[in-house]
Amino acid sequence: MGFFVTAQQVVIMFALMAIGVVATKLGWLSSKVMPGLTNILVYFVTPAVILQAFHRPFDLDRFRDFGLVLGIDVISYLLLIAIVYLLFNRRLVADTDRRRALRFGSIYSNAGFLGIPLAQALLGPDGVFFAVVFVVAFNFFVWTHGFGMFPRPPGTTRRHQLTQFLGNPNFLGLLVGLVLFIGSIPLPNLVVEGLGYVAAMNAPLSMIIIGVSLAALSWRDLFADGWTWVGTAVRNLLLPLICLGLLTFVPLDETTRLAILIPLACPVAAFLVMFSVMRRLDTSFATRYLFVSTLMSVITIPTALALAHVIW
Repeated sequence: MGFFVTAQQVVIMFALMAIGVVATKLGWLSSKVMPGLTNILVYFVTPAVILQAFHRPFDLDRFRDFGLVLGIDVISYLLLIAIVYLLFNRRLVADTDRRRALRFGSIYSNAGFLGIPLAQALLGPDGVFFAVVFVVAFNFFVWTHGFGMFPRPPGTTRRHQLTQFLGNPNFLGLLVGLVLFIGSIPLPNLVVEGLGYVAAMNAPLSMIIIGVSLAALSWRDLFADGWTWVGTAVRNLLLPLICLGLLTFVPLDETTRLAILIPLACPVAAFLVMFSVMRRLDTSFATRYLFVSTLMSVITIPTALALAHVIW
């Protein structure tokens, strides 16, 4: 079951990427539209996903579980950051851009598009709730530490960057989403339906953007770069297995543990390519890394889940 669901989601991802590739080859899309499409995704679509996830009645037990799992997710990210920075240090990876991509891609997984559907298919509603909690931690870290890994535009100070973060729609979406959940505030049906339409664009639009970048690459070079395989081994195997081992000692039921492990075991986050586009950086290595990591996840995610079932 786990293998089939994982394979199905990965096939969908590649089919959506293929749309971007074909559209670019036909001249319908070009690199010039990439920043605009990325901004639509970041500033409109992602906040809609966050709001949709938190638009639910308040439940005290769930809120306690939310706090506990969120704390574990935060500790997991701090651990991942420490391990990855030790692994991909300046002496091992001299090239700054490649080192940044390896660090970001290893720390941040595709928890939203791949993790949540997997949790829904394998664990049901309870699994989805805790997978969404992981996405909350993901959004906080990716828009603070993750976004800060990319070079600031000339003339931008750290204070200006902090102001940008606090005013970022994704951060504001988290705050509004928590208010909606804690206050059990119902939104009008018209708003809920509109959020649903916008949120549904998340997976297609992000994968099409990656497909546009993929169209500019030589297919011969996709698997030839050894660093993409090193990064994939770290992102898809090493880090999930470390977290699996540590979760064994956390007093949680198996469903909750799996809901934390599934997003951690997902491949490289699409944000790696999107942030590179936003900062006008070369996306070739980032795209190769994401492609190989996603392809191999059809094997690595079921492997991690099978080991979890045996150990737990």
